[in-house]
Amino acid sequence: MPTTPTTLARLEAARPALLALHAALLAAERRERERVGGTMTGGAWLAVVLEDEALAWLRPMSRLVADLDAAMAEAVRLEIPLGPDELAAFERRARACLTPCARYLELLQDSPEVVLAHRDAVRALPPPAGDAGPAHRLAG
Repeated sequence: MPTTPTTLARLEAARPALLALHAALLAAERRERERVGGTMTGGAWLAVVLEDEALAWLRPMSRLVADLDAAMAEAVRLEIPLGPDELAAFERRARACLTPCARYLELLQDSPEVVLAHRDAVRALPPPAGDAGPAHRLAG
C-alpha cells in the first residue's frame, strides 16, 4: 500500500474516533460493574481497568493509540514520516481492535453509544488495501 498524505491524514483522523470508541466501551463496562457492585471511585475503576482480566480485551486498543501517538511524535521529532509498512501495521491493528469479541458484541447490543462510536471508528479508518470504496464498512 503506498504511503500518501491522505493515508496518514486518515490514520491521524481515526485516532480520536478510536479514543471515543475506547471511552464508550469503558463507560459501558463501568456502568455494568457499578450496576452490580455499586459506585466506584475513579481510582478503584482505574485499578479494575488495569488489573481485571475480564477487561483485557480492551488493552490492545489502549496500546494501539499509545503506540500511534509515540510513533507520530518520533516521526515529528526526527522529521521522518511514518513509512508505508508502519502505516499499514497501524491500520491492521486498528481493524483488529474493531473486530468484536464476545463481550464487545454484548456491548454493541446493549449500548447505543458503543454502536455509534464503533460506526465512527470504522468509518474513520482508511479503506483496506485493494478496497476501492466504503463497502467494507457495511460489516462494521
